[in-house]
Amino acid sequence: MTRFCINKALPFIGVMLICHFSVAAVTGDNGPGDRISVGGYVKGIPIVAVDRHFSNPQFHHIFHNRINVSIEISSGLELSLGGRNRILYNQMFEDIPELKERFDMDDGLMDLSWVWLQDNAWLGHSQADRLYLSWRRAGWNVRAGRQRINWGVNLVSNPNDLFNTYSFFDFDYPERPGTDAIRIQRFTGHASGGELAISPAKETQEMVVATRVFFQKWGYDIQALGGYYRNRTAIGAGWAGNLGGAGFKGEATWFYHIPKTTNKHRGNVVAAAGLDYMLPGGTFCVVELLYNGGYEQTSGQVLDISQPLQPDNIMFSKYAATISADHMFSPLITGSLAVMVMPDVKALFIAPKIQWSLFTNMNLEMMAQIFTGGEKGTILHQYNGTSWITSLSYAF
Repeated sequence: MTRFCINKALPFIGVMLICHFSVAAVTGDNGPGDRISVGGYVKGIPIVAVDRHFSNPQFHHIFHNRINVSIEISSGLELSLGGRNRILYNQMFEDIPELKERFDMDDGLMDLSWVWLQDNAWLGHSQADRLYLSWRRAGWNVRAGRQRINWGVNLVSNPNDLFNTYSFFDFDYPERPGTDAIRIQRFTGHASGGELAISPAKETQEMVVATRVFFQKWGYDIQALGGYYRNRTAIGAGWAGNLGGAGFKGEATWFYHIPKTTNKHRGNVVAAAGLDYMLPGGTFCVVELLYNGGYEQTSGQVLDISQPLQPDNIMFSKYAATISADHMFSPLITGSLAVMVMPDVKALFIAPKIQWSLFTNMNLEMMAQIFTGGEKGTILHQYNGTSWITSLSYAF
């Protein structure tokens, strides 16, 4: 029997009570339910991992509950809340106790992360990654609070995404992280406008302040951006359109250290571009190339592989090429395969996946993540091996 800390479990219990009473309100015929919407899902994710020699099997498990609540306060004014509650079992939590501390860290101005269960290989964690007010009126949209600001264009790597990068290797976070920020958007047309976003921090060198303009030209959606990114100047651009019948997307950002730095270049470029195409048989294919000019070889714990990197050093290599394909075999069964090659560090990542729609709102996924190669001492080399993952989810 695990030891359960009641005082640290209170945030988790509070979230569940909010969900319960919100659902009760939504199901009513009249009254508050007309202004409150609740959704989310629950998942059970057993994982079996083996090392590079297909030996030393280890069993992990994740129980994941997601809650999203939206409350219409008045016309044009809305409060949004979202977060996840997880119970994780991983032997590494017992072998490397300091790993648990990482889950209790919150880089935002608001500390919205709680570890409420710690016992040997078990960990219980709750985190709110959405908590913001939004106001909409006649082409204006203003948000304040923890939110997702997605400026990326590509499907794999997003050097334009100054506020919310994500890890391509994180298989259990489709919502992606949020940031504490104020965002002001002004739309001047169907696909044109501008915005200003400010993400304050406890220290000035960790702030992000940037502006973006976007418009259509020559049949392309084009954006340009610039600002201050964590003590660096950032200037970038991105596009999305068609080229010879295929989708053509790309983005690039130039970063420049404001203070002088020693033993490293003050400026670097991170750029990615890709093509996507629907084959006659219904297979959707993507090819994307990345140049990560800010790459620095680092080591780390294996759990760091699923943590988002920064846009000025967005991958565990300087170069990466990704090929992916998605195919619907039937209305109920879909499959995909992604392959990433990182030639400068001699690493390869392969991720096959198949998904079945079992019942209404219930899905079964089976996937694998295979890492091989990587220079010794790097996180990619430490992560060599295969993880076999099953996910059974129910959405509500």
